[in-house]
Formats: sequence, C-alpha cells, structure tokens
Amino acid sequence: MRTESYKTDVKTKEDASFIVVLLQFIISDCIMNFDLDNSDHILKIETNRDIKEMVYGVFNKQGFYCQKL
Repeated sequence: MRTESYKTDVKTKEDASFIVVLLQFIISDCIMNFDLDNSDHILKIETNRDIKEMVYGVFNKQGFYCQKL
C-alpha cells in the first residue's frame, strides 16, 4: 500500500466525514483520514491503485477543492 495525500478546503469534521463516506462508497478498499488541524486540511488515503480521478470527482461534485500533493 502507498499513501496519497491531498490538499483540500474541507474545514469541518461534518464535511470531512461526509466526504469520507462518499469516497468509501466508490473506493471501498482504501483507508482514509483527514488531518483538519493541518493548515492544508490534508486527506490521506492508503491505496493499492490509482484513485486520483475518483477523488477529484467526488470533491468537485460536492463543491470542494482538492489537489494531490
């Protein structure tokens, strides 16, 4: 497994939880968590495959920004 990190504009625990639920629905084989204490509101995902486009899709559809680091 490798860890991918994404800079986001998610600010609240509620929004973070909602995004994680949506991501886990389409990427069920990953482990993910938000670090909202970090100034870049980092989302970290442990995965075995290329998921960047799926992550971007979920964020864009919900009106949030994210960028792979």
